[in-house]
Amino acid sequence: MCVLAAYLGDKPAAPTLLDMLEREEGLGGGFYTGLATIHEGKLHWAKLVGDVARLREETDAASLPGHIGIAHSRTPSGGDREWSHPFVGNAEMLAYVANGAEGMFQGRTDWVAAGNGLLEGGYRFRSGAGEAIGPYPTLADGRCVHFSEIMCLLIEENLRQGDDLLGASGRAFQDWPAEIVALTLCAADDAHFVAMRINQPLMIGRCEGAVCAATTSLAFPPGMDWQMAMPPNAAARVGREGLEVVPFTGCVPAADMPSVEAVHETLLPALRREPQTIGGMCNLITPLWPEGRLPQSAMLVYQTVAGLAAAGRVELVTETVPGMFGEGTAPRTRVRWVGD
Repeated sequence: MCVLAAYLGDKPAAPTLLDMLEREEGLGGGFYTGLATIHEGKLHWAKLVGDVARLREETDAASLPGHIGIAHSRTPSGGDREWSHPFVGNAEMLAYVANGAEGMFQGRTDWVAAGNGLLEGGYRFRSGAGEAIGPYPTLADGRCVHFSEIMCLLIEENLRQGDDLLGASGRAFQDWPAEIVALTLCAADDAHFVAMRINQPLMIGRCEGAVCAATTSLAFPPGMDWQMAMPPNAAARVGREGLEVVPFTGCVPAADMPSVEAVHETLLPALRREPQTIGGMCNLITPLWPEGRLPQSAMLVYQTVAGLAAAGRVELVTETVPGMFGEGTAPRTRVRWVGD
């Protein structure tokens, strides 16, 4: 599980994005981290193997120019710096961050065919590795590549064919589905970012005239004017003036949220016993979702935790664990019960 964030407003985007990531990285990231911004029609990005603290120390991420950006931090998987998000299109005009996995679409979406088609079309992969890495696809040139770079380049190809960013992103998500959520930026438009969600978590909110998005509202700056959950199976063009939401068609339907009573009956006894991770809590509520429909486990758990934290019933406790390849450290956050 990974975490992501977006910002569009009057302030420099990079410092706000780093602050947002720091609030949520221990819940589902901290091992590979990066961000991208737009300034004067140009895309700027920085990423590395490590957490937000390391990104601040070892790159110019905090000083990247622009008032719009997206950011990401992820769990361990393998691969070098190029396996960090954001992924950047070959023309260096498009940036893409995502969270999720194949899930119920495993075996249905042919990522090898998608990647090989891009190779045949002249696209190059920065993430290409000479050895197999986990479940990631190995293409015809013998290189193993990241799923998210394939998706990034599929969106870039749709842009090349004439789609705008909303259409290009939404079409790629529908043509090559997985249990994911993502954010995209295009250097030609510094007034909007695009969000696409199948079923993984994403919240959108406004604060002091700025618009933000994040895996969880726990990452938002204080004083939000309003916030909402991004609808499943949809893409949205997000700007300061509002949202344009386009639902996907012909997709696997998302399951309805289970009752609050069922969720609390499942999660609260576990929290009272011992601190829980977000992933562990998602596993606990797995039986609450019907078969054949997309579960929304992480979205539900994050919203539940945010509500319990606001009520003073839980607190987030962060410790450090060894970082990727045993270098440095990464944050690990658990949810601890503090009372009724």
